[in-house]
Amino acid sequence: MKQVVLLISILAAVSLAACSKSDNDRTSGASSSTTSDNTQTATSSNTGVTASDQPENETDRNIVQNVRQALTSDSSLSTSAQNVTVVSKGGTVTLRGSVKDASEKQKVQDKATQVAGVSNVDNQLTVTQ
Repeated sequence: MKQVVLLISILAAVSLAACSKSDNDRTSGASSSTTSDNTQTATSSNTGVTASDQPENETDRNIVQNVRQALTSDSSLSTSAQNVTVVSKGGTVTLRGSVKDASEKQKVQDKATQVAGVSNVDNQLTVTQ
């Protein structure tokens, strides 16, 4: 079943005019912040969460689909931001990949936080300079 989920993830990335996703750029350290709705969000590194780690339950798959829809429908986001890796496990969404600047990193996190069913966002996005 994990292979099916992985295949679906790959096909989704290709169909969204897949850009190069960089999971090699990792930040070090950990920090946390609070969003406007007081949801605690964490930024940590080296957790190694990838699309292949996506749980096989419908709720988390729907969350990923809805986050991806929110990102791809926002034309103000760069192509790399629209194609970040999104994984949901128990309502915690992990974001990995590269974005163009800190404001875009925050905007991607905010979009993920606003999706129904998301209880926490682990923002592992890196800023490409």
